[in-house]
Parts: sequence; C-alpha cells; structure tokens
Amino acid sequence: MLVPVFSLQLNNKVFPRTVAVGKFNGKRSCLVGATAGNKVFIHSPQDNNPQAQQLERNVSLLNVNQVVTSLACGQLDEQLKKDLLVVGTNTNITAYDIDRNVDLFFKETPDGAHAITIGKWGELPEQLAIVGGNCSIHGFNKKSEDVLWTVTGDHVSSLALLDFNGDGYNELVVGSQDYDIRVFREDQLISEMQETETIVSLCPLIGARFGYALANGTVGIYERSN
Repeated sequence: MLVPVFSLQLNNKVFPRTVAVGKFNGKRSCLVGATAGNKVFIHSPQDNNPQAQQLERNVSLLNVNQVVTSLACGQLDEQLKKDLLVVGTNTNITAYDIDRNVDLFFKETPDGAHAITIGKWGELPEQLAIVGGNCSIHGFNKKSEDVLWTVTGDHVSSLALLDFNGDGYNELVVGSQDYDIRVFREDQLISEMQETETIVSLCPLIGARFGYALANGTVGIYERSN
C-alpha cells in the first residue's frame, strides 16, 4: 500500500495531467500546475519541511489568458543551466523564464498542444520542446524554430523520451486517443503497441522501460514493446 510522505493543501483547483516539477533557478524544485481562471500556480517552497510552509507566501500565479491543456519543465536552453516552463493551449505554446519573470517565446500551434515534453530527440543536437497535437508532433528549439515535424494516428494524449532501442539516442514514445502507443526515432515510426483505452500518461523508467496509465485506471510497464 502506498502511503504519502506528506500532503500539501494548495487552496487551488489542480487540473489533471498538467502538473510538473522544475528547478527554475537551477537549484530549488518548484511545483507547477494548471488551475482555474486560465492560470498556472507556482509553488516555491522556502522551508525543507513542507508541512511548516506558509502557502500564501509560497504560491504565485501566472496568468495565461487561455485554457491550459498541457505544460512541461526542462532545460530547453542548456546554456541557462536551469529549467524553463513551457505552457500549451488549444492554439499556442509559450516558454517562460520563471526566475526572471519573462516570456522567452510565443508560438502558434494550429493543431493544439495536448501534451509536451522537453529533451533531446534522436540525433538532433538541441534540446526541444516536443508538442503533441491533433495527429501531429512538432519539435521546437529555444528560438521557437520548428526543427522536426511528423504525424501520428490520432490526437496525442501523452509523450515521453527514452532510449527505446538501446542505440544511445532518445526515441519519442507517443500515447494517443486511438489506444495506441507509438515509438518514433525522429520522424520514423519504429514500434507500435495496442492498448485498451486512451493512454493518459507515460513515464520513462530505467533503460528501455517505461510506465503507462490508461483512462480506465489501468497502469503498467513496458520493456521495449513487451
């Protein structure tokens, strides 16, 4: 049985599948998530004991002005040596430097942004914000350039990066609403697995293993395609 180490009352509604952790100053982990009013909350702990925190002082809100459909944290610009926040809506993505309180770029995404992950994909040298939309996947670099694009079978519901085939490069694992898990090495489809419901979450584990969760509550682990 899983027992929580601590609980945190944020006093904000948290939308499912829009929560992430990032080190926006390169040191301290912050919790971010989409909440009501087209906003993103940022919980920045000031104490090592979460139960002792004064939440009013530790939670700030970022106004997005559109319904948030996805978000992710990661080192999109490796030279900054800290995480950036990328927020997706039905029509665009925006990259934020939370530490400096500035927008880095805004990019329209006509196919929407249902899922986002940040990292290196295949042999491409740059970190990318990889965005899954309506049957499409785009990879944007720190300058908002669309450096890689491919299509998939249905609306993307989840994304994960891992070395699926042991070649030393990350492949992209894509969950979609047609119950399929597809694996792409850059724009090439190299594997496909059928599930019984929409794949709502994917999580890289050790090596070629990754966890998945379905809309019906099922969870499981794959090692490659098994």
